[in-house]
Amino acid sequence: MDGRLEGTAKVPSVRVDDPNLAGHLQSPDFFDAEQHPELRFVSRSIERDGDQVSIDGDVTLRGVTKPVTITGTVVGPTPDAYNNSRIAFDVETTVDRRDFGINWNLNLPTGDPALGNDVKITANLAFVQA
Repeated sequence: MDGRLEGTAKVPSVRVDDPNLAGHLQSPDFFDAEQHPELRFVSRSIERDGDQVSIDGDVTLRGVTKPVTITGTVVGPTPDAYNNSRIAFDVETTVDRRDFGINWNLNLPTGDPALGNDVKITANLAFVQA
């Protein structure tokens, strides 16, 4: 599959299930949104096999760039109501937050850490051919 996928997301747009954690994620303990307000991804290769897609690229979190493979499904290209050609990706990857300098944690009374280190990153993307 030809092309390049590149994009950014604002750190405040990160969604988590725990509303108490949402504000803490903006702090220097996690994303340090004041110093690093965006997350970034740039693809190196995109491989499609039917409705499956695998995208190798680099993700940047908190100013640290690491290689990742993002996998998922692709739909299209399909025509839309305006005679444009559209393609959509539903993709995800998992990273170890410590690889990006996000090390904060807290021990529970059991001695176990409160937070896991693996973080799933998901994206639902839709594109119109220019």
